[in-house]
Amino acid sequence: MATLTRRQALLRLMALGAAGLALGPSGEPASALASAPADEEAGAACSRPSEPPLPPPGTPAASGFWARYRVPLPPAPVYSAPGRKRVGLQAGHWLVEQVPSELRGLGHGASGGGKAEWEVNLDVARRVADLLRAADVDADVLPATVPVEYQAHVFLSIHADGDESGRNRGWKLGRAAWSATPEADDRLMREISELYGVATGLPVDPIGASRRMTAYYAFNSRRYCHAIAPGTPSAILEMAYLTNATDRERLLGNPDAIARPVADGIVRFLATLE
Repeated sequence: MATLTRRQALLRLMALGAAGLALGPSGEPASALASAPADEEAGAACSRPSEPPLPPPGTPAASGFWARYRVPLPPAPVYSAPGRKRVGLQAGHWLVEQVPSELRGLGHGASGGGKAEWEVNLDVARRVADLLRAADVDADVLPATVPVEYQAHVFLSIHADGDESGRNRGWKLGRAAWSATPEADDRLMREISELYGVATGLPVDPIGASRRMTAYYAFNSRRYCHAIAPGTPSAILEMAYLTNATDRERLLGNPDAIARPVADGIVRFLATLE
């Protein structure tokens, strides 16, 4: 097959995103797209207005900058295309080195036990995808770069947490503070939550959903082209702390036990859309 230019690959990725698809033989981005280098052409193709650089975190300027995005979006119909259900599973930090210009600055995530976070996220995302496909649900495994205005019946971003002390434990779920479909997002989180803690034996993280979760870039279609479209039910899952020895044993030692309640919760949520 002829090698795609960077521009061709990026334009094809945007076309797939506009159609709500991320094609590949196993529902993952095609290798030509996954390997397309990030460059300024991706930013040039965006239809969003240009924004100033992000102010330093914790400053008054940062608070004002993000204030506009904390206002909820106008209500949107929940995405409910007929036919087979489609779920997007983002493996957090996977292929972060290939993000387009508008997403540059994303970190590489946590690490622990000789594993980078993206490896753990990708492993679980693929297991969840396999379980969903066995339940007759289409599943896309997505990298850090979300297809432009991605649409699906569910979008779940999968991550592992980390802290310097190594003492923090537990899992948590969050959704966009500005969600256009807050009731659907809350229902999705409830269906997963009711199964996850019991199945994994992990505690709930008392810290709760952080601002980095509720202001997650993939939810923010007002600022970023590479974000989900309003109306896509969505959430972000921090599975456990990769930096904690006990949590890490669960994450690495039995990833199927992590993946199963996530898949089952999603299937339960999808049943509410019918």
